[in-house]
Amino acid sequence: MDLKRLALVGLTLWACAPARTPGFVSGRLPGTDGASHPIVDPEAKFTVVEFFSAHCPCQAQHDARLRELVKRYRGQGIAFVAIDSEAEATVSRDRAEAARRGYPYVILVDPEGTAARAMKADYATYSLLVDRAGTVLFRGGIDSDRSHLRDDATPYLQNAIDDVLAARPVRLPEAKTLGCSLMLK
Repeated sequence: MDLKRLALVGLTLWACAPARTPGFVSGRLPGTDGASHPIVDPEAKFTVVEFFSAHCPCQAQHDARLRELVKRYRGQGIAFVAIDSEAEATVSRDRAEAARRGYPYVILVDPEGTAARAMKADYATYSLLVDRAGTVLFRGGIDSDRSHLRDDATPYLQNAIDDVLAARPVRLPEAKTLGCSLMLK
């Protein structure tokens, strides 16, 4: 194999490798339960990190789907956490939102937007599926719907979770996010 072809193969393998976010595993943020939490749950096989926005109608429309995903996968080693990286984020506001929405998981509060910037989150409902080591296995929207939910939506996040639990490569490691723009500082 010539040097040019070898370089092309190496570049292709590098571009297709799963992404790691520096400090992702060790990062901690205050949660709506009053405790400080790691972003990635060290006890779980995988963690779903979803970026939350209190004002976004797309977020509100997906609340039931998020609760259903938690119900379906929590007993299978999948942890769920939301992060509010918007400038207006506070523990008290997000605690009230989590209770109102019936979230069975904590919202982590990041009003400086540090987590959103590090994880390249620009929109509400942007989700990551991450292993314990911080390898991002999936990034993108929860599904192919925005605010008018349909039964035939493509369940991007659910498909990714099913794939990792079945020890298969994630069929679509990156998907479009259809939520509102996060209002970062």
